[in-house]
Amino acid sequence: MVICRESGLEEIYEREIEDCDLGRIGPVALVVSGFSATLVLTRSTVPARAPTEWTFVVLAVEYKGTSGPTENPPNTTYKAYRWDPSYIRVSKGDTVRLNIFGVNGASHPSTIDAFDQSFTVTRGQWTNITFVASKAGIAEMVCHVPDHTETMQMVIEVFE
Repeated sequence: MVICRESGLEEIYEREIEDCDLGRIGPVALVVSGFSATLVLTRSTVPARAPTEWTFVVLAVEYKGTSGPTENPPNTTYKAYRWDPSYIRVSKGDTVRLNIFGVNGASHPSTIDAFDQSFTVTRGQWTNITFVASKAGIAEMVCHVPDHTETMQMVIEVFE
């Protein structure tokens, strides 16, 4: 079935395409196909996001727990140092500011090797670190006090 527009009237004919005046259909088909291609191309691409500046407040804290008199060993204090939060996520190219406050522990000599950062967090003081998340992947902020290294780590995930 073919729609032909002749003499200003729209009629539906059951005849072969060559019976219609296709001179007017060609340009319309070209415009429609061009619009469709543009729509597909613009819908399938995501515009690039401009780098963002992020500020995170981070605490150097000590978690403590004590076993009871009937637990083994009795009346023992357990502690673990942590960064709180221990996970942040940013985009590649973002500027990251970590405002770190030392709540517990005399000092925490720390690094973020992926971004060439080395600093010490001191109890009762603010330490401010700024870097550009220049490469995608996982980076770690680690305290290098021997008893803290296993638990005092922050994961910084940088995605494309």
